[in-house]
Amino acid sequence: MSDTPNRRSALVAGAAAVAALVAPRAASAQGAPPRPQRKSSRSAAELERLFTKTPAAGPQLAAADTVLGTDNWTSSALRLARRVTFGLNPAETQRAQRLGYKGYLEYHLNHAALDNSAVESVVSANWPRVLQPAAQLVQVDQNLLYQHLTDATLYRQATSPRQLFERMVEFWNDHFTIYFQKVGYLQIADNRDVIRQNALGNFGTLLKASAHSPAMLAYLDNNVNRAGRANENYAREIMELHSLGVDGGYTQTDVAELARCLTGWTLNAQGAFVFNASLHDFAAKTVLGVSIPARATNSGLGQQDMEQMLDVLIAHPNTATFIATKLLKFFLRPDPSAAQVAAVANAYTRTGGDIKAMLRVVFTESWMTAAPAKFKRPHHLMISALRASGAVIAPTATTLSTLRGYLTQMGQVPFDYETPEGYSDRVEYWSGNVLPRWNVMTAISSATTGQFAVSDANFTRFGSTAAAVADSIDLLAFGGEMNTRTRDALMSYLSAGTINATRIRETLALALSSSAFNWY
Repeated sequence: MSDTPNRRSALVAGAAAVAALVAPRAASAQGAPPRPQRKSSRSAAELERLFTKTPAAGPQLAAADTVLGTDNWTSSALRLARRVTFGLNPAETQRAQRLGYKGYLEYHLNHAALDNSAVESVVSANWPRVLQPAAQLVQVDQNLLYQHLTDATLYRQATSPRQLFERMVEFWNDHFTIYFQKVGYLQIADNRDVIRQNALGNFGTLLKASAHSPAMLAYLDNNVNRAGRANENYAREIMELHSLGVDGGYTQTDVAELARCLTGWTLNAQGAFVFNASLHDFAAKTVLGVSIPARATNSGLGQQDMEQMLDVLIAHPNTATFIATKLLKFFLRPDPSAAQVAAVANAYTRTGGDIKAMLRVVFTESWMTAAPAKFKRPHHLMISALRASGAVIAPTATTLSTLRGYLTQMGQVPFDYETPEGYSDRVEYWSGNVLPRWNVMTAISSATTGQFAVSDANFTRFGSTAAAVADSIDLLAFGGEMNTRTRDALMSYLSAGTINATRIRETLALALSSSAFNWY
């Protein structure tokens, strides 16, 4: 893209036309503003047929604009697709419309049936450290390990067919946050063997895996927790952030007693979990009303104190409520009703913590069609822009440093949040960084070579007139559901000068900077 003053001024003027689109109207809720009815030279169905050469199918909702203030989001299946993936692209749009709401949901829940071998082959070839056990990583440069972990994560999110699985990996990485700069190589195993292994499995299995994770134990200082000098960090966070919730009914006494249960849970020099009986407090304890008897120091049963309490935490009704609430807030809305929380919590209790069973309730079709739009966090925005623009990622054996640099600009670098609550999912936290978001959307739209590239042909599939380019962008980035205000702004910018490759890319940048794209 040219950087001449006139060109930059024109782009800024175009950005002004869609400036309102990124900034939320009301900071108190994850809801997008009302949008007028769309005007298009082609309908969403026509756009889909042009691309796939097959008829589009799927349920249509008559009054979606009045319910959500998101006119033209008429397909319930596409509403679902926006939530369960890292962003629409033509293939995902066609799949959602072909399968319909329930079929599309089951398609992604049955993640093991989706062939991911090509993606994992790229990961193995370029970032092999993420597949190696901790003992082989102890002496490896930690910066290199961080690059491998982050780049493999970005590549999988952008390209994997297992999109809901990758979104659940994102969710659990925030729920069980670990700061890479503190634990280093240990996080490689945690991400692989704890989070990715259990992302769509069972919550109880996941919580137990996390509790035995050397990375988690080191991050929350349980490796220095010992009888007579208890460290309460992990005991507090496993209840407040991982299971019961901050209002989950535990007391400071429960924190102190649970810390005693956790004494001796540590790791060895090779980065593996060990229970060190010489560090354990074998005296009697009471946690959450559960009595744990004193044990003989030579009984070999000291580890059982915390194993017993893990079962208590997993079965606790407040854990069901906390996990249900958090899933609903992440995928559906910031203010789930008591009935919605109870329904998801019931699925947790009924199935013993089955994650897929909870998600089937979270994604109840009527709830989804009535849900307000959500504001994309920077990480989500960047990956969705790569998918929407048709960017071809060229992985290297070293790093995707450009993409990590973009996330640094926008303030959401993976595995780099220092405190254990994880990156916020609230619009208030992210709504102030508009300019960095614009800059990154412009950079992605401008890419022709390098670590990723966007082809001009993606945006002239219907021709090179203003209407045809707008239709191409509509299909790729919006699933054929672009609203009138965004379309009019793009058409105005396209028509204000010669329609060439540079102007088309600038128009794409405006589209990716619009609220129609920044909200999902």
